[in-house]
Amino acid sequence: MGFCNSCGRPIVKEEYGTNKDGSLNPEFCCDCYQNGEYTEPDITLEEMIVRKTKEMMAKNDRLPETHATAITATFIPGLKRWNPEFQDDYKTL
Repeated sequence: MGFCNSCGRPIVKEEYGTNKDGSLNPEFCCDCYQNGEYTEPDITLEEMIVRKTKEMMAKNDRLPETHATAITATFIPGLKRWNPEFQDDYKTL
């Protein structure tokens, strides 16, 4: 099991996104990447952090927002979609 390089959620093969040719792309989940494109191309890093923070808090109502935000704000910027160092690595898949 790996993590989606856009939203950070754990993914298994059945949840992989797809490339333009229909092949599976193990770098991204099916919610974030389909047919070689992001499903939400205009979402910002900040919006993704807020979304994932809310999802994390919904799954654990005892988790303080400050802790959830600290986790997502640390983890998500290092994912390939948001890190310019890796920006085009996945496009060769």
